[in-house]
Amino acid sequence: MTQGFRKSILFPIILMFAGAAAFLLLLYVTGHDPDEKPLTLAQWMTGGALIGPGFAYLIKWRRDKDRSKL
Repeated sequence: MTQGFRKSILFPIILMFAGAAAFLLLLYVTGHDPDEKPLTLAQWMTGGALIGPGFAYLIKWRRDKDRSKL
């Protein structure tokens, strides 16, 4: 079951949404208000680190899908 789920399109989408939710939760916990001041470089890097694995799995899914068509 897990191998089939990891090869589906839902896995990278769920990873991206979970990363975005974790980033927003981090901003909430730290008390950051984007209306008062912009995000710092460290916050942007943290957000990218949380959301990035979903994009990597999406690229891997697309590459595997293209290879299976050949």
